[in-house]
Amino acid sequence: MTGNWELKQELEDFLYREAHILDEHRLEDWLDLFTEDAEYLVPLREYVQGDVAPAGHPVIRDDKAMLTVRVHKDATGFSHVETPVSMTCHLISNVVVDEGPTADEVEVRSAFTVRQARKLRDEAWWAGRRHDRLRRVDGGWKIARREVHLDSTVLPRGIAIFF
Repeated sequence: MTGNWELKQELEDFLYREAHILDEHRLEDWLDLFTEDAEYLVPLREYVQGDVAPAGHPVIRDDKAMLTVRVHKDATGFSHVETPVSMTCHLISNVVVDEGPTADEVEVRSAFTVRQARKLRDEAWWAGRRHDRLRRVDGGWKIARREVHLDSTVLPRGIAIFF
């Protein structure tokens, strides 16, 4: 994919717009960015010597139906961790685009930083990398798979936001 600057710019624009959607708490619009067969994965990370598989189950392994349940749970007002709703700022950078497994898919790697502020003085910073598979659907892009690698071996709290 080296040299296809127009495609890279189009995909970066998609990711930047997604960040704004998340920060504006337009979560129904965010769900629309996913394919029906989407997978959203946050593996458990351990820093050990050598190349070993992660221990245990992922922190998050959702399909689109589970992502929808999470979004609707927060909208009920009974999700106390998100009452009031967190203020977030998603910063996306270091976007790299590679060919995907099919002609209508691309593999996109990016880095992110998210600042989350909630409940007066409670604040967290999240950093990491994402590996997305984006699929062209009806002339636009949708997320078919997202794998989030948090740069933390100890999470500062439960995860109540999306990356």
